[in-house]
Amino acid sequence: MAKHELVQRLGQLKDKQRQLNRSWNANGNKDLMEFFMEIMPKLVDAERCSIFIHDPVTDRVWLQCGTGLNEKQIVIPKTGSNVGKVIATGKHICINRREEQSPFARRVENQTGFATKNMLCVPIKSLTTKDIPGAIQVLNKKGRNKRDGFSEEDRVLLEKVALHLEMVTENIFLNQEMVDISDKLRGRIDFVEWIIKMWMGFMGVVVLASFGIIAYFTPHIIGIFQR
Repeated sequence: MAKHELVQRLGQLKDKQRQLNRSWNANGNKDLMEFFMEIMPKLVDAERCSIFIHDPVTDRVWLQCGTGLNEKQIVIPKTGSNVGKVIATGKHICINRREEQSPFARRVENQTGFATKNMLCVPIKSLTTKDIPGAIQVLNKKGRNKRDGFSEEDRVLLEKVALHLEMVTENIFLNQEMVDISDKLRGRIDFVEWIIKMWMGFMGVVVLASFGIIAYFTPHIIGIFQR
């Protein structure tokens, strides 16, 4: 991407962020997510809830907050995982049998020590674009219906929660891309400055060499004209 395109894109992202910040205090982003993460297991009778953010720079998905987990404790590839598939397609996934879990989900089990029996995951959509900046997931249905897994009613409720998280998630999503573009611009400016310094240094050597050549040959040239 050319420098002027990066500058233009950065301006567009800043405009979007200003719109979001006028509607929401950025300091409340994390608190609101953690609030929903705490109440969702009670609302759908699940053991755990997790909220994931898509990183547009690395095209990976990382954990923003989750029951019994720390931020970014889990990083998920966009391909080969159910959460990544939800973000890639914008469609929910409901798995009510353990054997339907992705191979990556089983690696996460080994990492966290938590066994997943069933799972429901819905996308968190963007307010301004067609991007899917995140996803919300609940694990292991409890109570009388634990054998049947998560229901259509659970999905509808989880999607309603996802609607409330759209603004918060997109703010984090846009911040990631803005930081990346700023770094790229800074890197290009540094590179241009390095080229200029190298060129000035090279030209300095050329000038000195030229003076050296002139100084060396001047007596010979004068001698030729004096003959």
